[in-house]
Amino acid sequence: MGFFDKLRKAFGGSAPTQPQGDPNAIWLYLRCSRCGTPFRVRVDRRNDLSREDGPGVFLLRKQAMDNKCFQLIEVEIWFDANYAIVSSDVQGGTLLTEEEYKAAQAQ
Repeated sequence: MGFFDKLRKAFGGSAPTQPQGDPNAIWLYLRCSRCGTPFRVRVDRRNDLSREDGPGVFLLRKQAMDNKCFQLIEVEIWFDANYAIVSSDVQGGTLLTEEEYKAAQAQ
């Protein structure tokens, strides 16, 4: 127990809790069209999205790569205000749901 933890305990405070998960992350699940490898990509809500006029509120343009054949996958996804996908265009791969990704990982 460190000095500040002892001091906090002496004054009745509790240690700060760690946030559950990553509140600024959106996880995308992709499958490479060349080798079929499923993988996931982290999108940061604060830095990776931009506000644009279009079918949604936020636009994501991202390049991703699996760790097997290293094919570049281009992703363009529109999100609504609740970060739900409105439309998507993926070149070099396909967009998976989390359940499809987990099933592919289990195989």
